[in-house]
Amino acid sequence: MDKPRTRGPSLEKTQETRHKILDAALQHFIQEGFARSKISDIAKHAELGKGTIYSYFETKEQLFEGVIDAFMNESFRPIKAHEIQDDESVYDFICKKIVPSVLTLESTGRADMALLILREGKNFPSILQTYCNKIFLPIQHELQQLVELAIQRQELPAHINPKSFALLIVSPMWMGMIHNHILNSNEVLQLDQLFKENLKLLFQS
Repeated sequence: MDKPRTRGPSLEKTQETRHKILDAALQHFIQEGFARSKISDIAKHAELGKGTIYSYFETKEQLFEGVIDAFMNESFRPIKAHEIQDDESVYDFICKKIVPSVLTLESTGRADMALLILREGKNFPSILQTYCNKIFLPIQHELQQLVELAIQRQELPAHINPKSFALLIVSPMWMGMIHNHILNSNEVLQLDQLFKENLKLLFQS
């Protein structure tokens, strides 16, 4: 006699479970760091069985990658050089596209994850590579293209090195995060203001 067919979880239920896992993992990675985080503790935080998490993510490294992907889908929209309009300056375009993301950098947990990479990336090359490949390098690539365009349009001097200049554009965000969370948490810097002031100086120099 054939066994009755059992219906698997609905897509909505699957997405809800995945969201619970990623949310719990994000909070746990931020609070405990990557090295100290355990799948069993994340499962408890998510109110799920440990096996449920492993059915979605085979390793803790894959779970970390899932958290990064969630950032990309939910709270982070990387700048895209091809979206600039012909009548729009590179300076104005960068301000328009990046400042809103800077405003949510700390509230979404992206700053905490960046700091986690600074602290633990050397000991866990896989999470460092994930962060670089999915967030850091794509942003740098797009900014470098924009700097090259600004040079072509004579918005920036021809002697500028686009790769180095692209790094200078995002450097206030890294310095601001390190200042606010490590160096001097009693005197919090506004990252958006720091970013805008630096960008203005770069394009006016």
